[in-house]
Amino acid sequence: MFKKGERVKFLNDIGGGIITRIDQKTAYVENEDGFEVPVSVSHLLPAAVPQAESTPFTAVAAAKTPRADVSVESFQPVPEQAPDYIDLTGDTNESNTDCSVNVLLAWIPKRKKDGKTAYDLYLINDCSYHIMYVAAMISEDVYHRLAYRGLQAGMLESDTTIHLTQIPGEDLNLVSSIRIELLFFKKGLYLPQEPLRYLLEIDEFYLMDAINYTTNEYFDDKALIYNISEEYLMAEIEHQAHETQMQFVKQKQTIDQPVPKPAKKAPENDTVEVDLHIEQLVDNPKALTPVEMLDIQMKHFTASLEEAKRNKMKRIVFIHGVGNGRLRLEIQRALKQQYPKLRHQDASFKEYGFGASLVFL
Repeated sequence: MFKKGERVKFLNDIGGGIITRIDQKTAYVENEDGFEVPVSVSHLLPAAVPQAESTPFTAVAAAKTPRADVSVESFQPVPEQAPDYIDLTGDTNESNTDCSVNVLLAWIPKRKKDGKTAYDLYLINDCSYHIMYVAAMISEDVYHRLAYRGLQAGMLESDTTIHLTQIPGEDLNLVSSIRIELLFFKKGLYLPQEPLRYLLEIDEFYLMDAINYTTNEYFDDKALIYNISEEYLMAEIEHQAHETQMQFVKQKQTIDQPVPKPAKKAPENDTVEVDLHIEQLVDNPKALTPVEMLDIQMKHFTASLEEAKRNKMKRIVFIHGVGNGRLRLEIQRALKQQYPKLRHQDASFKEYGFGASLVFL
C-alpha cells in the first residue's frame, strides 16, 4: 500500500513523482513540473524497485548467491511478475445488473513555471464497468495525410480517472484530434456493452477560452468536460433515425402497389399489444425527468414481455412512438442483450407507421 510522501513511477506513462495525498483508489502525484496529477493506485509502481528486478528468477538468484558482506537474512524476496492477462474468473461480488455507462474526457489547463500554459487530458470512468482503452493522437504530415501516434493503452478500473497526455498551448495547432477506443467488462456476470469509439476534435481557440471551463464533481480545478458515452449514444440515435427515414422512403414507393397474396392475419388472442407512451403509464409525466421516464418505460417493457411469455403468447407489439428514437433504441438493445433468441422487427407500417416494434415469442 502506498503512503503520502512516497516516490512512485507511472505504470502506463513516462515519469513519476511524490504522492501528496490519497483519496480511496486515487493517488495525487506531484510531478517534476510541480503539477499534481490524479492517478489510479493500481497504475503506480514504487520508484525504488526497478521493473527489471520484478521477476522470480532475480529473487531465486539473490537467494542462492548472496554477497559475502551481506547476510542471507537481509535479502527480501521480490514479488512475482504480474501475468500478461486479467483473470476474470473466480468468486466475485461484482456480479450485478447495472448496465449504465458513463465515460468522460476532461481538459484542464495548467500554468507552468515559465508562464506558459499546457493542457492536460484525462479519461474518466464514472461507471461500474472496467475499461480497456487505447488513445492515439491524430495530426497531418507535410503531405496533409493523417498520421496516428499512440498515446496510451491500458485498463481503467471502475470509478477512477487517468491522465492521458499533456499538450503545450503553442502545439495545439499541430494536433487535429484524439481518437479513443473503449471496451467494457466486469468480473463475474454482467450485461455486455458495445465497444465505443470516439474522435475528440481539437479546437485551439475553444480550449484557450477560460469561459468554457466549469466547476465539476471530478476535479478541484475547473475543467472542460466531454461526456463521450452520451454523445456516442446520440450519434447512434441519429444514425437509427436516418435509417428509419430511408426505410420510410422505400416503403412509401411500394405502399400503393397491389399485394399478390396478403399474409394471413394472426388471431387476436395470439398477439398482445403494449403501449409504452409515458402518458399511459403514469398520471403526472410532467413531474418526471427524461431519465426517470425511460426507466419506467423499460421496466414496463420487461414486465410485459415476461408476462406474455408466461401466457404463451406468440407475438407482442410494443408501441413506442417515433420521438427522438431513444426508447426504440433502448428496446432494441434490451432485446439483443437480454433476449438474444427472440426475433424482432418493425411492426406493421400500415397500422403503426414507424412507432412500434414486433417481437416473436
